[in-house]
Amino acid sequence: MKYDDHTLLNFLAAEYVLGTLHGHARDRFSRLMRTSPRARYATSLWQRYIKNLENAIESNPPDQQVWDKISKRIDPILLPAEKKAKGFNFVIFNAWAAIASAACVVLVLITWQPQESFSDKISHSMTFYDSSNKPLWNLDISDHSILLKAASDMSIQTDYDYQLWIRLKGYPNAIPIVLLPKTDSKEIARNALFKPQNIALLAISREPTGGSQSGSPSEIIYTAKLNVN
Repeated sequence: MKYDDHTLLNFLAAEYVLGTLHGHARDRFSRLMRTSPRARYATSLWQRYIKNLENAIESNPPDQQVWDKISKRIDPILLPAEKKAKGFNFVIFNAWAAIASAACVVLVLITWQPQESFSDKISHSMTFYDSSNKPLWNLDISDHSILLKAASDMSIQTDYDYQLWIRLKGYPNAIPIVLLPKTDSKEIARNALFKPQNIALLAISREPTGGSQSGSPSEIIYTAKLNVN
């Protein structure tokens, strides 16, 4: 199996964190994480994604009469209706939260995979500059994709990786997006949940090879705001 394939590694890390990777496949991935920084990095990202999703899920239980009807169908005789509704409420809520988290993770997994090509119209464009005002990376953001272009004559330390992050309005933590190309360009699908008008700040961090190991930026070196007017 080609574990150096980014897409495959991302899928395996997601399944490992979700608990849907079983048996020998899970054992192999556990062994791989001991020797592969990229496998550990991908796994730490998914763990962070799920933690963030857990914090974002809000309880919105149905009306009491709905629980009463469910309780009566399950066991109308042995337990008082109030007690049954309360206990079942807890079980159903946990199940719904788990399903919602898994669905969101699958959505993120699908929408942030590298793609071959996109033809949708560019809606926003921005450029990161160094301290001498020389362009480094350009971002073309469209409805469904982000095209990341490295400047042909930029000067950076090649023994590091450079990672793009965003901060959403009203959300305290930086969200890792992708490792930036050091040459040429890279195109990724844009998660529809991350609308340009909701992005408070974009940042680039300098990271060890393979990207941030902690799920947080190691050293922010460039920031920029997206002009959505």
